[in-house]
Amino acid sequence: MTRSRTRTGTRSRTRIRAALVAAVATALLAAPGIGTAEAVPSPDHHCVFEGIDLNAFLGVSERLIGPPPCREAFVGERWVRTLPGWGTATGPDGAVYPAGYTPSRPAPMDDFLAKLQGVRIVQDIGTRQEWSVTVGPEIVRRVDTVDDQIIANFASHPLRPLSAGPHTSTVFMRLSAEHCDGLGDNPDDHCLPAGEFQYTGNTPVTFFPRRR
Repeated sequence: MTRSRTRTGTRSRTRIRAALVAAVATALLAAPGIGTAEAVPSPDHHCVFEGIDLNAFLGVSERLIGPPPCREAFVGERWVRTLPGWGTATGPDGAVYPAGYTPSRPAPMDDFLAKLQGVRIVQDIGTRQEWSVTVGPEIVRRVDTVDDQIIANFASHPLRPLSAGPHTSTVFMRLSAEHCDGLGDNPDDHCLPAGEFQYTGNTPVTFFPRRR
Protein backbone atom coordinates (compact mmCIF):
# COMPACT_ATOMS: atom_id res chain seq x y z
CA MET A 1 0.00 0.00 0.00
CA THR A 2 1.38 3.43 -0.93
CA ARG A 3 1.57 5.95 1.87
CA SER A 4 1.81 9.68 1.21
CA ARG A 5 3.67 12.22 3.31
CA THR A 6 4.74 15.64 2.10
CA ARG A 7 8.08 16.88 3.40
CA THR A 8 7.78 20.59 2.62
CA GLY A 9 7.79 22.18 6.07
CA THR A 10 10.25 24.48 7.83
CA ARG A 11 12.48 21.59 8.87
CA SER A 12 13.23 20.53 5.27
CA ARG A 13 13.88 24.11 4.19
CA THR A 14 16.22 24.61 7.14
CA ARG A 15 18.20 21.50 6.21
CA ILE A 16 18.97 22.52 2.64
CA ARG A 17 19.75 26.08 3.71
CA ALA A 18 22.17 24.83 6.37
CA ALA A 19 23.99 22.64 3.86
CA LEU A 20 24.38 25.45 1.37
CA VAL A 21 25.51 28.05 3.89
CA ALA A 22 28.08 25.60 5.21
CA ALA A 23 29.38 25.11 1.69
CA VAL A 24 30.02 28.82 1.45
CA ALA A 25 31.75 28.86 4.82
CA THR A 26 34.15 26.15 3.71
CA ALA A 27 34.80 27.81 0.32
CA LEU A 28 33.36 24.94 -1.69
CA LEU A 29 31.80 27.38 -4.12
CA ALA A 30 31.57 31.07 -4.96
CA ALA A 31 28.38 32.72 -3.78
CA PRO A 32 26.95 35.43 -6.06
CA GLY A 33 24.52 37.99 -4.68
CA ILE A 34 20.90 37.10 -4.19
CA GLY A 35 18.80 37.93 -7.22
CA THR A 36 15.09 38.52 -7.51
CA ALA A 37 12.67 36.44 -9.57
CA GLU A 38 12.26 37.67 -13.15
CA ALA A 39 9.20 37.64 -15.38
CA VAL A 40 11.07 35.31 -17.73
CA PRO A 41 14.11 33.11 -17.14
CA SER A 42 17.54 34.62 -17.25
CA PRO A 43 19.73 33.34 -20.10
CA ASP A 44 22.18 32.41 -17.32
CA HIS A 45 21.28 28.87 -16.23
CA HIS A 46 22.61 29.25 -12.71
CA CYS A 47 20.10 28.96 -9.87
CA VAL A 48 20.93 31.27 -6.96
CA PHE A 49 19.12 30.37 -3.74
CA GLU A 50 19.76 32.40 -0.57
CA GLY A 51 23.02 33.62 -2.09
CA ILE A 52 24.23 30.17 -3.10
CA ASP A 53 24.98 29.03 -6.65
CA LEU A 54 23.15 25.69 -6.60
CA ASN A 55 24.49 24.67 -10.02
CA ALA A 56 28.04 24.87 -8.73
CA PHE A 57 27.11 23.22 -5.44
CA LEU A 58 25.41 20.26 -7.12
CA GLY A 59 27.65 20.03 -10.19
CA VAL A 60 24.83 20.72 -12.67
CA SER A 61 25.31 22.63 -15.93
CA GLU A 62 21.63 22.60 -17.01
CA ARG A 63 18.93 24.86 -15.58
CA LEU A 64 17.80 23.78 -12.11
CA ILE A 65 14.14 23.68 -11.07
CA GLY A 66 13.27 23.52 -7.39
CA PRO A 67 13.53 26.34 -4.84
CA PRO A 68 11.33 29.45 -5.25
CA PRO A 69 13.79 31.61 -7.26
CA CYS A 70 14.36 28.78 -9.75
CA ARG A 71 11.05 27.72 -11.25
CA GLU A 72 11.21 29.09 -14.79
CA ALA A 73 12.80 27.81 -18.01
CA PHE A 74 12.66 28.28 -21.77
CA VAL A 75 10.72 26.05 -24.15
CA GLY A 76 13.09 23.48 -25.63
CA GLU A 77 15.43 23.66 -22.64
CA ARG A 78 16.39 20.54 -20.71
CA TRP A 79 16.30 20.98 -16.95
CA VAL A 80 17.26 19.24 -13.71
CA ARG A 81 14.95 18.77 -10.71
CA THR A 82 16.40 19.44 -7.28
CA LEU A 83 14.58 18.97 -3.99
CA PRO A 84 15.10 19.74 -0.30
CA GLY A 85 17.98 17.88 1.30
CA TRP A 86 17.50 15.19 3.95
CA GLY A 87 19.50 15.53 7.17
CA THR A 88 20.35 13.00 9.88
CA ALA A 89 22.35 12.82 13.08
CA THR A 90 26.07 12.61 12.38
CA GLY A 91 26.57 9.14 13.83
CA PRO A 92 25.23 6.44 16.10
CA ASP A 93 26.54 8.13 19.24
CA GLY A 94 23.80 10.35 20.57
CA ALA A 95 21.25 9.41 17.91
CA VAL A 96 17.67 9.51 19.22
CA TYR A 97 14.94 7.31 17.69
CA PRO A 98 11.22 6.71 18.25
CA ALA A 99 10.33 3.82 20.50
CA GLY A 100 10.53 0.48 18.72
CA TYR A 101 12.63 1.69 15.77
CA THR A 102 15.96 0.01 15.00
CA PRO A 103 18.10 1.32 12.11
CA SER A 104 19.58 -1.13 9.62
CA ARG A 105 22.95 0.68 9.74
CA PRO A 106 24.60 2.19 12.84
CA ALA A 107 24.97 5.66 11.32
CA PRO A 108 21.63 7.32 10.46
CA MET A 109 22.81 8.66 7.07
CA ASP A 110 24.12 5.22 6.11
CA ASP A 111 20.70 3.86 7.07
CA PHE A 112 18.98 6.38 4.79
CA LEU A 113 21.30 5.74 1.83
CA ALA A 114 20.94 1.96 2.22
CA LYS A 115 17.14 2.22 2.08
CA LEU A 116 16.82 4.88 -0.63
CA GLN A 117 15.55 3.34 -3.88
CA GLY A 118 15.15 6.63 -5.72
CA VAL A 119 12.43 9.10 -6.61
CA ARG A 120 9.59 9.44 -9.11
CA ILE A 121 9.24 12.92 -10.59
CA VAL A 122 5.72 13.62 -11.85
CA GLN A 123 4.96 16.51 -14.20
CA ASP A 124 1.46 18.04 -14.29
CA ILE A 125 0.07 15.54 -11.82
CA GLY A 126 -3.66 14.88 -12.15
CA THR A 127 -3.94 16.36 -15.65
CA ARG A 128 -4.23 14.80 -19.11
CA GLN A 129 -0.63 15.72 -19.88
CA GLU A 130 0.74 14.00 -16.75
CA TRP A 131 3.98 12.06 -17.22
CA SER A 132 6.67 10.84 -14.87
CA VAL A 133 10.27 9.69 -14.77
CA THR A 134 12.04 7.51 -12.21
CA VAL A 135 15.53 8.26 -10.91
CA GLY A 136 17.47 5.76 -8.80
CA PRO A 137 19.70 6.35 -5.76
CA GLU A 138 21.97 8.46 -7.99
CA ILE A 139 19.52 11.28 -7.19
CA VAL A 140 21.94 11.92 -4.29
CA ARG A 141 24.59 14.28 -5.68
CA ARG A 142 26.58 14.99 -2.52
CA VAL A 143 26.56 14.40 1.24
CA ASP A 144 27.89 17.09 3.60
CA THR A 145 28.55 17.28 7.33
CA VAL A 146 27.04 20.50 8.66
CA ASP A 147 27.43 21.24 12.36
CA ASP A 148 25.45 18.49 14.11
CA GLN A 149 23.90 16.96 10.99
CA ILE A 150 24.83 15.10 7.82
CA ILE A 151 22.78 16.26 4.81
CA ALA A 152 22.14 14.44 1.53
CA ASN A 153 21.55 16.81 -1.40
CA PHE A 154 19.58 15.79 -4.49
CA ALA A 155 19.48 16.50 -8.24
CA SER A 156 18.03 14.44 -11.10
CA HIS A 157 19.52 13.79 -14.51
CA PRO A 158 18.42 16.26 -17.24
CA LEU A 159 14.71 16.02 -18.03
CA ARG A 160 12.94 16.67 -21.32
CA PRO A 161 11.51 20.16 -21.89
CA LEU A 162 7.93 21.08 -21.11
CA SER A 163 5.56 23.04 -23.33
CA ALA A 164 5.02 26.78 -22.98
CA GLY A 165 2.92 27.81 -20.00
CA PRO A 166 2.43 26.83 -16.35
CA HIS A 167 3.15 23.31 -15.06
CA THR A 168 3.70 21.49 -11.79
CA SER A 169 6.49 19.15 -10.70
CA THR A 170 5.92 16.74 -7.81
CA VAL A 171 8.49 14.38 -6.31
CA PHE A 172 7.72 11.02 -4.68
CA MET A 173 10.50 9.24 -2.79
CA ARG A 174 10.87 5.46 -2.47
CA LEU A 175 12.43 3.65 0.50
CA SER A 176 12.84 -0.09 1.00
CA ALA A 177 11.98 0.26 4.70
CA GLU A 178 11.12 2.92 7.25
CA HIS A 179 13.95 5.34 8.03
CA CYS A 180 14.32 7.65 11.03
CA ASP A 181 16.94 10.39 11.13
CA GLY A 182 18.26 9.99 14.68
CA LEU A 183 17.35 13.58 15.55
CA GLY A 184 14.29 12.94 17.72
CA ASP A 185 11.72 10.49 19.00
CA ASN A 186 8.60 11.81 17.25
CA PRO A 187 8.05 9.65 14.14
CA ASP A 188 5.89 12.30 12.46
CA ASP A 189 8.81 14.74 12.49
CA HIS A 190 11.80 12.43 12.16
CA CYS A 191 10.83 9.37 10.10
CA LEU A 192 10.12 8.55 6.47
CA PRO A 193 7.80 5.60 5.69
CA ALA A 194 8.58 2.48 3.71
CA GLY A 195 7.40 2.41 0.10
CA GLU A 196 6.54 5.44 -2.02
CA PHE A 197 5.45 8.70 -0.42
CA GLN A 198 5.15 12.33 -1.52
CA TYR A 199 8.33 14.24 -0.68
CA THR A 200 7.55 17.68 -2.16
CA GLY A 201 4.46 19.69 -2.89
CA ASN A 202 3.22 20.41 -6.42
CA THR A 203 6.02 22.81 -7.30
CA PRO A 204 4.89 25.41 -9.88
CA VAL A 205 7.05 25.62 -13.01
CA THR A 206 6.63 27.97 -15.98
CA PHE A 207 8.17 27.49 -19.43
CA PHE A 208 8.51 30.59 -21.61
CA PRO A 209 8.97 30.88 -25.40
CA ARG A 210 12.48 32.01 -26.26
CA ARG A 211 12.94 35.67 -27.00
CA ARG A 212 13.52 36.56 -30.63
